[in-house]
Amino acid sequence: MMQRAASATLKRERVKSVGDINVILVTDPEIKKFNTRFRKVRRITDIISFKYTDKPLSGDLYIAEGRSKKQAKRVGNTWQQELCYLAIHGILHLRGYADYTPAEKARMFKVQDAIFASLELN
Repeated sequence: MMQRAASATLKRERVKSVGDINVILVTDPEIKKFNTRFRKVRRITDIISFKYTDKPLSGDLYIAEGRSKKQAKRVGNTWQQELCYLAIHGILHLRGYADYTPAEKARMFKVQDAIFASLELN
């Protein structure tokens, strides 16, 4: 399922060349350490993305297992659906999307939600 989400995202973004995109599940305390070290933010987030190079698109997507499971329940997704949603989000970050301002977040989530809805995972 997650590969389908990744493929749909790459197709929507017209990515021609893709390197390695790794999805790594980590604990909530581990993702908090990543956020503290690399973003100077001391909190748990659902995902953090690290881009390797510009061409081909490559990077690591670290997903917090505990946070993503709780989030799935809260929004009414299965955990697999939530992982797909987060993979889309992470790949969009690798593509250069940001969600730090309200305008950036609105733009990113509009694209993310459209891709997720196109998967028809329900």
